[in-house]
Formats: sequence, structure tokens, C-alpha cells
Amino acid sequence: MQKTAHVLVLLVAYFIWQKIGGILGLIVAAVVSGVIEMVFMVGLGAGGRSARAILLYAVAVIVFGALFAPVLFWLVQIVGEITHSQWLLSQPFRRVLNRAVLLVAFVGLWPLLRALGFRSWSEIGFVRAPRWGRQVWLGIALGLASLLVAGSISLALGARVLDLSRPTSEVSCKLLGFLVTAVVVALLEETFFRGGLLGALRRSISLPVALPVASAVYSALHFLKPTSFDIAVADVRWYTGWECLRVVLTGSLATPGVAVGFVTLFLAGCILGWALAKTGALYLSIGLHAGWVFMLKTYALLTAAGSGSVARWLGAGAIIENVITWPVMLLLFWVVSRICREPAK
Repeated sequence: MQKTAHVLVLLVAYFIWQKIGGILGLIVAAVVSGVIEMVFMVGLGAGGRSARAILLYAVAVIVFGALFAPVLFWLVQIVGEITHSQWLLSQPFRRVLNRAVLLVAFVGLWPLLRALGFRSWSEIGFVRAPRWGRQVWLGIALGLASLLVAGSISLALGARVLDLSRPTSEVSCKLLGFLVTAVVVALLEETFFRGGLLGALRRSISLPVALPVASAVYSALHFLKPTSFDIAVADVRWYTGWECLRVVLTGSLATPGVAVGFVTLFLAGCILGWALAKTGALYLSIGLHAGWVFMLKTYALLTAAGSGSVARWLGAGAIIENVITWPVMLLLFWVVSRICREPAK
């Protein structure tokens, strides 16, 4: 079993390096293969039950999400025709698949947490704390400030430029939507990745091992998005979800900026997990995450890609695809450590 695991790890590492290439490809391949190796070690050791539960959950989400996506897509089309909603009728299958997977993941979240031994929300990180609101607002402030610094440096160097051409009414409407998205994403992802995944791993392995494993999984999943899959409404079949997932798995690693983004989100995951470990609650992590999501979307709305050698070298895409963000994330990790002086267990 161990020899088979080693062979699989090597194959995955080679596949990742072939897709990305270069030094960054080697770095990402090394990190991901190391994480997979540690997961196998946990699964074959004392933490086998937790590892098997998480693996079963992941497989179930993929299988049932892919099968549910065509049904949800057809329902969206029917409702769109009944209500004469062009917005619903124009929704691409890849977006419906994304929502279908999220719905399945959400429905199965609590059964997973129960299987991992969690019996209350306080065990996940929603503990009764007299100043929990202060932690949330502190996290929001740190999240906004950190990416504001990274974005400002990018603007100063010309990697991005301000784009204020949009109407004020449009910007205001989008900002409100960003706010709602930030709250929902922060609550769901922190509950699952930090409260559930990291919490389960910490029951089996030490924090220095569990933290990078959970952070690498968190980072990798953010790049499995079906952005290049288009299909006509009449061509959708019950197996279309599988076809879309195949495109995701083979095309995500070849997306420009994926290596830089993987490292950025890996560092972000470490910060969020460290905040949970230092405070014993999810509130600071939720605030940080919400602040990041809001700033990422706002920055993308109000700026455009720059030109020239600096933009090509640093990356002119999202903040997470810019190497300038790395030292900012490392500095934020230090700030969180200084603010939260309670020792992590």
C-alpha cells in the first residue's frame, strides 16, 4: 500500500510540473506531492478514520455534484422560461455546476463533521467569547489593509492601473453584492477548511503538519474552476457534469498565474489556520477572509491590467497572482502572531 502511494505521489508531481513548467512548477509540484504524502501517512496511521471520512466526503461531493448539475441546469432553464428571465436563461452550465457542487458540499458538511467526531459548533470554532465581535472587526481591518498595501504597491509599479470609468450606480450595486459574497464565503469556507478540515487533522497530527496540509488543500481547490467549458443548452446530457470536470482537472493547472496564486493562497490558508490556533475560535479568521474577498473583488472592479515589463514580470491579473502579495502575507502572519499571544496547542 505504501509503495503504491509513493508511485501515485510521483505521478501527480510529474503531471503538475508538466502542466506548469519552470521553477514555479517544480515548487508547486513539490508542495502538493508533499501534502499528498502526508495525507497518505495520516490515512495509514492513527488518523485513518478522519482521513477516510474526508476522502469519502470529497469523492461524494464530486460524484453527486456532477450528477446534480444537469438536473439543476434544466430546472434553471425551466424557471427562466416560465418567468421570462433572460438572466436565468443565460446562465452557462459551468456556473450551474459550480453552484451544484457547492450545494452538495454544504448539505454534506454537517454529516462530515459528525463523522469526524464534532458534536457541537463550539468544537468547530464557534465558541462563546465575550469579544467575538471585536475579533471579527479586527480580522476585517487586517484583511482590507493587507491587500490594500499589496494593491497599492502594484499600482505604484504600474502592474495595474486605476479604471474609474464605470457609472457610480453600477459600482455601488456591485460593492453591495461583494459585501454579501464576502460574508457568505468567509462563513462557509472557514467553517469547512479551518473548523472542519484543520480541526479534524489536528486530532490526528500536530499543528505544524496539519496547518500546511489543510492550507495546500484550501489553495488547490480554488483553482479547480470550469472557466473554459462552454456547451449549448440542447447539448446538455446527464453526463455533462463529468465532461466539465474533466476539462477542469486538465486545464486548471495550465491557467496563467496558477503557480503564483497557489503560493499566495497557501500563505493565506496558513494565516487563517494560525489565527484559529492562536485564538481558539473562528472569528478572527472569518473577519480576515471576509476582508480579503471584499478587497479582491473591489480591486478587480476598479483597476485594469497595466502594460510594460513590470506588469509582465509581476503579474497584471488579480492580487493573488502577483508576487508582491507574498511578503505582505508573511508580514501579516507575523502581525497575527504578535496580536494573538496565546500559545497554540
